[in-house]
Amino acid sequence: MNQLSPNRDVDLVAIINSFNRRSLLERALASLTESLRKAQFGSAIIVFEAGSTDGSAEFLNAWRENNPGDNLFVIGASAGRSSFSDGVNAACAAAIARFPNRRWLFLYETDNCLRNVEPLEKAITLLNCKKEIAAAGFTVKQHDGKFFGYGMRFPSALSFALGQNVAALWHLHDPNDSTWQETDKVRWRTCDVVFTSPLLIRREAWEQSGGFDASEFPALASGLGVPGLFVNSRV
Repeated sequence: MNQLSPNRDVDLVAIINSFNRRSLLERALASLTESLRKAQFGSAIIVFEAGSTDGSAEFLNAWRENNPGDNLFVIGASAGRSSFSDGVNAACAAAIARFPNRRWLFLYETDNCLRNVEPLEKAITLLNCKKEIAAAGFTVKQHDGKFFGYGMRFPSALSFALGQNVAALWHLHDPNDSTWQETDKVRWRTCDVVFTSPLLIRREAWEQSGGFDASEFPALASGLGVPGLFVNSRV
């Protein structure tokens, strides 16, 4: 629920994975909540706190007490289950259990910054129009304003043989050149692999995928198994 609309049902839950990055967490959470408070949908935030020792947990607890309208909830890591994939899976499970009627899961990390709510609203518009699409990523800029990207093409045997740095130098990781499309004034295109954050996911798609494969890919996304796309809006 947004602070400006306290009676609105939660439609979107933002998922954050946090571990010893308090300075980044403070800025990321501030930009996220500032945008969500202005949204036309109700929202909540669930943070997976993986055992930080830098004051992150204390910061989150203080934020929750001082900003109850943000609907911020913090969950902790269970024994031996504190990887990135574990955290995302646990936070998404908590979101689904706590808010059974929510439609969207929004993966958002401590190095993200949401300038305004427009990209999220565009992504929701697109997914509402295109029921066959499971998730939407976003064009991203670095904090200095330089374009960062939105994803990459599937790795080839050559790119694996050359290694990540050489493959990037030869532009073998550049996104596939798919056709631009427009739906309800939202410009978008498909991409082989879309960055895991920020990423808007249809709740049904997350449940059907089973989430991330934490045993095989503890630090990487695995298992979504759906076409990726990105919305041409700056985050």
